[in-house]
Amino acid sequence: MEASKLSGGVPIVADVTASSAVQDRYRGWLSQGISVVAANKGIFAGPESTYKNLLASASSPPRARLLHETTVGAGLPVLGTLSGLTASSHSIVSVEGILSGTLAFVLGAVAGGRQSLSEAVREAQARGYTEPDPRDDLNGMDVARKAVILARVAGMEGVELGGMAIESLVPEKLRDVSVEDFIDGLSDYDASFAERVSKVEKTGGRLHYAAKVDVEAGKVDVGPLAVEASHPFNNAGPDNMVAITTNYYPRPLVVQGAGAGGDVTATGVLADILKCIH
Repeated sequence: MEASKLSGGVPIVADVTASSAVQDRYRGWLSQGISVVAANKGIFAGPESTYKNLLASASSPPRARLLHETTVGAGLPVLGTLSGLTASSHSIVSVEGILSGTLAFVLGAVAGGRQSLSEAVREAQARGYTEPDPRDDLNGMDVARKAVILARVAGMEGVELGGMAIESLVPEKLRDVSVEDFIDGLSDYDASFAERVSKVEKTGGRLHYAAKVDVEAGKVDVGPLAVEASHPFNNAGPDNMVAITTNYYPRPLVVQGAGAGGDVTATGVLADILKCIH
């Protein structure tokens, strides 16, 4: 803070850690007029009371900015777009998102019966698309945290991670076994998952692992989502995609692109820093 006063600059803290200890200091920084740019989704998907207190600190004098674009789509301008829509009199109807590259790959691989679920997971692991334990991707919790953030930025209240409907792709019997036993045992569930995919595709639709924030219904769901043939998700390929429906955009506004990676995340953080300066 003192350095910024001497130089005439704008005081900003950029948090690119995964540390809750750093996030515990956000309110103190904001209360001093220090803007915070965050790539750490923890506090933004945590208890709503903590989140609201954080927003209050940012809006109280001396005002500072609190920006966290990269907590949902890396460099994709998702939260800025959503905030801009709500600020310009749009009523958000729903926000749907493919928010995991790993799960997009797996669901894409099983489409049309090209691969079984276990084969798709093995390939994703071999390509380095998954965490060391693929269950950390397949359980959907990272997507769920992003869904909480989307819901809150869209204006929903009362959204808590523990109260959401989250469907994991990890069978209950394989949740506590070793990684090797999980991979070996997943094939037992190939037939049932293939049947589920086929049932959707017979109607002309596709199955995607996605978050759906239904603002009008006050509901947030995370899991395999069946969509009709004309849905934007069917053109997502390996990308992340967010489709925003409003009263003025009954046909969704779509934000699409790479949703992970150091380079694109860095550009998203830099964009937020520049917003704080200007």
